[in-house]
Amino acid sequence: MREYVVTVQNTDVSFEVQDGETILTAARKQGVWPQFECGWGSCGTCKATLVDGQVKNLLPDAPALTKRDSRKNRIILCQSIPESDVTLKARLLEEPEEHLTTADYNAVVTDVKLLTDEIALIRLGLNRPAPYQPGQYAILNLGGGLRRCYSMSNLPGGHELEFIVRRYPNGPGSQTMHTLTPGMELTLELPYGAAFVRETKRPKIFVAGGTGISAILCMVRQMSLWGDSMEQECMMFYGARTPNDLVLMDEINELFESIKDGSIIPVVDKADEDWDGEVGFVNNVVGDYINKPWDQYEFYIAGPPVMVQAMRKLLGEREVDVTRVHYDSFG
Repeated sequence: MREYVVTVQNTDVSFEVQDGETILTAARKQGVWPQFECGWGSCGTCKATLVDGQVKNLLPDAPALTKRDSRKNRIILCQSIPESDVTLKARLLEEPEEHLTTADYNAVVTDVKLLTDEIALIRLGLNRPAPYQPGQYAILNLGGGLRRCYSMSNLPGGHELEFIVRRYPNGPGSQTMHTLTPGMELTLELPYGAAFVRETKRPKIFVAGGTGISAILCMVRQMSLWGDSMEQECMMFYGARTPNDLVLMDEINELFESIKDGSIIPVVDKADEDWDGEVGFVNNVVGDYINKPWDQYEFYIAGPPVMVQAMRKLLGEREVDVTRVHYDSFG
């Protein structure tokens, strides 16, 4: 297999990259740690300057790359595959950040449970326990070069991962996920992302849209584990298309019974005749329930990009400091 050499300018660091491998993946496998966060071309944390050589960008429309970046010959290491030996100008860390000890794992599908006709709870068994923070996500390799991000819904510490996945008609990733059956094998890498629950005394607002409940459920499970030791307010807004799409509500309600000052507000876009809760877009409901100055809260958001953007806009209008707004962008 062809290999290329990546050299980091003004350092004594160089490493080999296998044909078809991203620079970030090769680097971390060999104990070289550029700064990174999302692994998906969204955040721009892994930007570097291409000093010499050629790379292929797997995601030319990556949100993190601007026209100015192109003029400055900047690339994102998580989406760049060398096509020759390469010299970079990049900032390296001595060791990975505590929440980003990202590594590769082998997994086998252990269970697939349909929660609705279109939403499945998929469990994978790992070859070894994987450290991550509640709210973080993995990148799954689904074959044929197809890769997708999914947030874990279960707490870390074991050999198993859980994902809540909706099947979209035109989504090759979700369609493939819904073809998984017990015994099938795949590889994945984790953890990624910075939207994990913080152990602070500040009251927390969780906003989940659709299968964004996977990440939020993991964080609420952690809140339940902390129990009364946190002594803080916690509200969760859970939006879905219909009441039937509000999955795992029995468990979520049970979790909130163990949180001293916790409450959950389900919201649906389209109600049926039995529904007596909130109706509309979840971001339009949040303000009706917040009873303190908004900047006293810490916000955690997970869901479709349009919902995340709407919540960020709302919080910007309410002048909530960006350091108190936690979300990951991938899709």
